Amino acid sequence: MATNIQVPLGECVPPSTPHAVSVSLPTWDDNVDYEKGDPRVLTRMVGGYPRFFIARSIQALAARLGERFALPGEAVMLFPSLACAKRCVEFIYDQAPKQLDPAGGAAPAYALPRPGQVRIVQHAIEPVNREAAALDAMRGALGAGVALHCVLFPEDLFPLAKQYWQHSGNGISARLADYCLGIERANEQCGGSGAAAFRGGYRRGAAQRKEPAPESDAEAGTYVEERFGRNLDARYAADMKLALRRRIAGALAGDGQARGAQGGGGGVAGPSADDVFLTATGMSAVFYVHQALLRVRPGKSVCFGFPYTDTLKILQKFGPGAHFLGHGEGDDYAALERILAEHAGSAGGPIAAIFTECPSNPLLKTADLPRLRALADRYGAALVVDETIGGFANVDALSWADAIVSSLTKVFSGDSNVMGGSIVLNPAGARYAALHAAMGAVYEDLMWCEDAVFLERNSRDFERRVAAINRNALAVAELLRASPKVASVRYPKFTTPDNYARIMRPTPEAGFGGLLTVFFAGGEPAARAFYDGLRCCKGPSLGTNFTLASPYTILAHFFELDWAAQYGVGPDLVRVSVGLEPTADLLAMFEAALDAVPAGP
Repeated sequence: MATNIQVPLGECVPPSTPHAVSVSLPTWDDNVDYEKGDPRVLTRMVGGYPRFFIARSIQALAARLGERFALPGEAVMLFPSLACAKRCVEFIYDQAPKQLDPAGGAAPAYALPRPGQVRIVQHAIEPVNREAAALDAMRGALGAGVALHCVLFPEDLFPLAKQYWQHSGNGISARLADYCLGIERANEQCGGSGAAAFRGGYRRGAAQRKEPAPESDAEAGTYVEERFGRNLDARYAADMKLALRRRIAGALAGDGQARGAQGGGGGVAGPSADDVFLTATGMSAVFYVHQALLRVRPGKSVCFGFPYTDTLKILQKFGPGAHFLGHGEGDDYAALERILAEHAGSAGGPIAAIFTECPSNPLLKTADLPRLRALADRYGAALVVDETIGGFANVDALSWADAIVSSLTKVFSGDSNVMGGSIVLNPAGARYAALHAAMGAVYEDLMWCEDAVFLERNSRDFERRVAAINRNALAVAELLRASPKVASVRYPKFTTPDNYARIMRPTPEAGFGGLLTVFFAGGEPAARAFYDGLRCCKGPSLGTNFTLASPYTILAHFFELDWAAQYGVGPDLVRVSVGLEPTADLLAMFEAALDAVPAGP
């Protein structure tokens, strides 16, 4: 994608991309008004980040099933498994009495549901007859129909159900919703005569011509991807998932793997594909590893450093809760040791795990992983590292962690058109056997087969792309640091650099990643001018092949700005995910944005 592009408000990012995972919010005020729920913004949104914005196709499918199963005054939310649906029900009953009305002090925000009022209906999506089945191009990939699990609840509890959807990351995929809608329509059309095709199918008679005949925009897209693009047939989704797991394991192997988790000594073999677990989203990876750890050691966790927003919410809302050390440096190490020691002899039990990000989002701090590893070992806790921002090709966090989690939606995919996540267990870790067994008890492979197709295709060249993004981001970071209009640039090369150096891979291609955060000498007015003056894509997400910017704190912490500011996450920062554009073009674009910032007094 070229530089100097401005995508209109509410359009998907990238433009004209089915299932794009970002949405254009091109001005600072657009972001603020989005958070306020202003119709000026909301009515123009074609899509949005999938855990925050329920895709139109999912909304349409939920409305259809709601007409069949919902009672008056009920809403419905769709999940791909019974276990996910049950957890949603449990979450609603658990959180309804805990969450308070901001305007009412100690008053609950929600009316407590009666026993059985929040319920689950299972619904099978499959062709009703042979004519409809003949139109189902995915049948060979699935081997059976799709079972959807509808959670039904009073409409006023929708925000609670949406919280579970957002935090757990285990709602149904938009591509799965497309498929189910196609089957539903095919069943309606083929109930008597069986004439028309649906998305993903082929026109009757195409087999004799040996040529598929697309009949809709969506079907045409599938045809083009498979015939002229790089997509493999979805029938091979299981093979593609194995290829993804091997690709991730291969990227993590070598470099003295597991030197940290064993307290020294390298030379231990790296993870295998059996140690890699694919998840539907990056947050689903955090959710599942947290659930597994609660089985191994059901105590509180510690969140070390300021994390991506939903990570902390998972630790706080699911299970016995968490301690939060939001600075992730300095005195927080001593505070962490005090917490670990206090819990070691308490009635509530020892700390189950320490969660951290390396580097963190959005402040790009890297924790001292050897120090955290030593503390975790001393008190029997697990260490979980989210290495999404660093990435498999740049950092080796697994050598120090019991498990690493990552959002594959980001740079591993790059194309910003599919969600995914991964968990990797350290086979040399002292807790490996127990954690692997616990994962076997709680984990489900919920990655929809078509999503696996796109993720496998997109990630084939991720290591080459990462190396190019590293070079571009470093050039942009150095340009911004040299400007008197910039107060500071957060980037791993300049932010806690010694800690990052300990986990940086010793390869020529390894670098500091593509994410940086900018603070301006002129505060929020300067940040606004810079953001509005940037001529690149602007919206949520990161790790895209194209440059993408956002006023991160406004989007992630709009209703808790004062709280976030305590930890250095101010409302006036601009987060930039640098892409693959020509370096000279990028530098010219950022220079122009700096020119839009008024000079200081």
